[in-house]
Amino acid sequence: MPHTWIITKSQPHADSVVIQLRRQNFLGLAIPCIEHQWREWPELRRMGASAPAVLFVTSRAAAARVDVPQGIGQSVIVAAIAPTTSATLESRGIKVGISARGGVRELAQAVHDSPAVPADAEVFYPTSDAALRQPEHLAGVSTLSRRLKVHTKAVYSTEAPANLAQELSALRDALLPCGYCFWSPSAIENFAAAKGFSLSPGPVVLVGGSTERSWRETAPPPWRRAFKHGADTPLEWSLRFLERGQDGGGGN
Repeated sequence: MPHTWIITKSQPHADSVVIQLRRQNFLGLAIPCIEHQWREWPELRRMGASAPAVLFVTSRAAAARVDVPQGIGQSVIVAAIAPTTSATLESRGIKVGISARGGVRELAQAVHDSPAVPADAEVFYPTSDAALRQPEHLAGVSTLSRRLKVHTKAVYSTEAPANLAQELSALRDALLPCGYCFWSPSAIENFAAAKGFSLSPGPVVLVGGSTERSWRETAPPPWRRAFKHGADTPLEWSLRFLERGQDGGGGN
């Protein structure tokens, strides 16, 4: 059955996904559940000057805006979640030396285990204010801190758009049933706070390990069945699968 797919990314990324879906004959609607406000972290420009360093990047938002360290390939190693975050960095000419699929925990373990990272290295971890509160973030920092000195800073704030509750409420009058696509725990938190779970449950697509774990912890029972989408495959593959009425075997 056709659905209206609600794209919860920040702008302008949400509109880009909607355009992409329409080219594939899907109906998409951008209702961003997050927006970003950016902050500077001058130390990133100087990282690696006095000791080996790791730039630890876990979100596409940070990858798109983070300052480019001068010592990449020499005293600085870049670590990033694959495939989306690492690809965003590579598209900016920032070479990724360590990558891992999944979420923060998996990337932290890969950095901890890498023989390329010396014991005296410092980790610089730019993230969002919302991520600093996430169990996923705390677990990753704990893993890294076993043998490395870790610096974390919120380089952007993740906030709910002012009109989110009104936009979600308007979906009650939608002509087609709605499906939902989430890329981050913050979007899920804001969706819940804006009473999104009071809407009729629909198929849900979750991108990323952190997103999936957040959904399991947050979604009420009627919404628990969700489909985990691999970020390295086209989104329309999962949407087509769900619209055909298949059981999301990878769901919760």
